[in-house]
Amino acid sequence: MSDVLAVRDGYRAQMWIEIIRDCKASGMSNKEFCLQRGVSEKCFYYWQRKLRRQLIEETAPKLVALGPAPEPGELLRISFKEAELTLPVGVDIDAVASLLHSIQSL
Repeated sequence: MSDVLAVRDGYRAQMWIEIIRDCKASGMSNKEFCLQRGVSEKCFYYWQRKLRRQLIEETAPKLVALGPAPEPGELLRISFKEAELTLPVGVDIDAVASLLHSIQSL
């Protein structure tokens, strides 16, 4: 049953994505577009908000649990997607954060 609901929800989301895109491409206000298409303005804004939140959740960086802190003299290993970065302990953490931020969109 959950498979059926997932398919239904996916279909509805795709339908509303198309409606929202059509509205933006029409050059009309949201209210005018909804009136012309016979779409409830309340539903339009509900789905617009829902799809934006879904997009944010899908693209937001995920936090992962870290292992124990390395002992002095050990190496710090960071894995990201299919890449792995090994650094000496004591490396400038701001530089590492900047590096990770710059590759986040890859």
